[in-house]
Amino acid sequence: MSVSRPLIALLGVGFVGVAAIGAGAGATFTTSTTSAQTITAGTIDMSLSAANVPGCTSAADHCHALTLPAVGPVGSTFESPATEVTMTNTGNIPTTFSSIQMTATHGSSASSAVLLNEMNVCIQGKDASGGPWVEGNGPLTTALNLHPSVVENPVKLAPGESATYWVNFYAGQDSLCGGISSSGSHTAAAWEGVSGSYTTPASLTNDAMGGSVTPTLTWSFTG
Repeated sequence: MSVSRPLIALLGVGFVGVAAIGAGAGATFTTSTTSAQTITAGTIDMSLSAANVPGCTSAADHCHALTLPAVGPVGSTFESPATEVTMTNTGNIPTTFSSIQMTATHGSSASSAVLLNEMNVCIQGKDASGGPWVEGNGPLTTALNLHPSVVENPVKLAPGESATYWVNFYAGQDSLCGGISSSGSHTAAAWEGVSGSYTTPASLTNDAMGGSVTPTLTWSFTG
């Protein structure tokens, strides 16, 4: 037998072994993983309360609008009581208030229109960071003509947190707000741009006698 022949046979066996291993390596292992997450939108809910409004004396009453006690008849020089109103975040996400808007309706008589034009408004606010501050103070017509009436530095209320405000109306004297248009430079400039620097208002004239005005103050919130 030639010495070279066994060597050829061994090489042939080696080749067959390699082929068998190659066939097994063609198989593939697979696996996968998944993850899921539920997203639930929160709820904004701001509740108003005041000690002198029956049925809305605490945040637990979940009142979203208040009708404050009527004032009058008033004299030519007057200042209405400043009712303390508390705004409480009774929702489940933080909310931010950044503006206040004053609106008003009045009776059909000419005297009601005169009363609206001669009245003044004082808006004060307080939150967890301090106060009270003068939000806006001066002629009611100024608050009505500006949109918004007051631009706030955005104030965030966490669920359960509260802020407080007071509103009153006056003529013929200064109010609780004192002799400034606003504690905020932006609002002060806006109010004074409409009605000039704050001055003590005149008393109501005879033409306002018998008039009736219903102002409304709206705070805007986002969440």
